[in-house]
Amino acid sequence: MQLDRVVSVMGNTIQHGHSSNRAYLLKLGGSPDIAARSLSDIAVAEGYSKVIAKVPETMLDAFTAQSFEEEARVPDMYAHKGDGVFVARYFEPERRNEILETTFESVRALAEEKANNISKSLPEGYTITTLKKNDIPEMINVFQQVFKKYPFPVHDAAFIEQTMLEETYYFGVHFREQLVAVSSAEVDASMGNAEMTDFATLPPHRGNGLASCLLTEMESYMRTIGIKTAYTIARAVSPGMNITFARAGYRYCGRLPNNTCIAEGIESMNVWSKAL
Repeated sequence: MQLDRVVSVMGNTIQHGHSSNRAYLLKLGGSPDIAARSLSDIAVAEGYSKVIAKVPETMLDAFTAQSFEEEARVPDMYAHKGDGVFVARYFEPERRNEILETTFESVRALAEEKANNISKSLPEGYTITTLKKNDIPEMINVFQQVFKKYPFPVHDAAFIEQTMLEETYYFGVHFREQLVAVSSAEVDASMGNAEMTDFATLPPHRGNGLASCLLTEMESYMRTIGIKTAYTIARAVSPGMNITFARAGYRYCGRLPNNTCIAEGIESMNVWSKAL
């Protein structure tokens, strides 16, 4: 599978590739007008059918002026700048269409029914730790068994090591000294937010609530480093992770239609958030 590229354009960090058939503004670091135009230019040059941006609400007008539309909103995502908004532009109208829209709504309703329920405690024999460079080979082993497709190269040791240097914190669950579950928090310390992501549990250990236990540990750690808002982007078709976040007190913020190549292909994703 061809991996996405991450490039810097006039201070703006953009991920793009043909696997998800999109360009994605990961972090706005320069002019919002230039960022919006750069996304569209990349899409036209590469033939992508969607571009998406994650921006402070104060920059929203620059994107709507260039035909972007709001798809999800995270309250207080950016310290001192208000909400974070996911905005998108489609270059092929049919990409908006969600064949499984009814299923997505059912999954969301199921998750919200379980909102704020008591999460499972860590079962006997399991331990949670933060993961470091020497854990990378085991992390890759978990990712390889869990993710057939993924928008980031989590099977690459150099990539994981680089992210560890760039404010991504990894957490793991061990069972009898074997790493059996992994997650990460991609931190934007300057803006006080973190994306809770990369949840992966080996099949024999599923059903034990390990993702919920990891999330609790991650939130605790994020509070100690001053993070105020946590959010996630979860597969809209999958009840498990949506329930995990709803149960932990996260609130639904919107859906990103046909957005991310994961599992079997390009899927819609739900956005959830929580004030820590």
